[in-house]
Amino acid sequence: MPRYAIIDSDTASDDTIAILLASKFFKLLGITIVAGNVKFENEIKNALFSVEYFNLGVPVFIGSSRPIMGKWRTVEEVHGNNGIGDWKIQEPKISPEREHAVDAIIRLSKEYEGELEILAVSPLTNLALAYLKDPTIVKRIKKVWIMGGAFSRGNTTPIAEFNFWVDPEAAEIVLNAGFDITIVPWETTEDAAEITDDEWKKIESINSKASTFFINVNRTLREYSKKYEGRGSIHPDSLTVTIAYDNSLILQQGEFKVDVETCSISRGAMLVDWYNFSKSKNAKIVLKADKQKFINYLFSILEQSA
Repeated sequence: MPRYAIIDSDTASDDTIAILLASKFFKLLGITIVAGNVKFENEIKNALFSVEYFNLGVPVFIGSSRPIMGKWRTVEEVHGNNGIGDWKIQEPKISPEREHAVDAIIRLSKEYEGELEILAVSPLTNLALAYLKDPTIVKRIKKVWIMGGAFSRGNTTPIAEFNFWVDPEAAEIVLNAGFDITIVPWETTEDAAEITDDEWKKIESINSKASTFFINVNRTLREYSKKYEGRGSIHPDSLTVTIAYDNSLILQQGEFKVDVETCSISRGAMLVDWYNFSKSKNAKIVLKADKQKFINYLFSILEQSA
């Protein structure tokens, strides 16, 4: 039985690999673009380029070009000026769909009622707006997989992870809408989705069309990650998509009441009710994931994809 999914993407380096993985693991019905990583026009171009490069035949829907409150900044220093490591690419020949991403999410939730999964690896603006336009989508969407939030090691502020920081209002709306949600937070991805120098060299040695793509789009990300965050490039979106496909990657998880701070110096912070003071729960959180299984899946796709 196929599994049907939309990937919601602020398409830059790791997002492009997440798109590739999603196309292999799911029947990918669409890529919806949302404001986040880099200039919006570059996100659209990167998504179209990825679809064209891998001949995916997946429609690209343009969504919100700003967060709900419009307070954010792009991070070209992480992903390169064009979002894909300053790789010089040709203009894609394909074009995005005319239908807005929010309307596409609502429509596809009706066409694939009870089967549609959302791979939400970016700020949650599109999904929040879809819910506000049609709250009944909660009953129709099977699962929402979120890459977002940090326990204490924020990658954008001392406490906030980028996706939740860009649009905390959207995150708060989605988390409290009633969806079946699993969150893969930043710290989990640091531990399980870091590509070390040795692994990077192995990817280079694969010398396939897909591995060449991986190296090119993630070059700036790797440099930034090594400078500020660890021993190699970190791939949270790709890990989240892989966990969504194969839940056996989840080594430890818990179910909690989760909220997101929307103001002050802590804007974008993920608030986890560890001791269940609220007597309610709205999301599962992946606390530990299997890095080796993730690496095995990634390498397999990079080897197989011509």
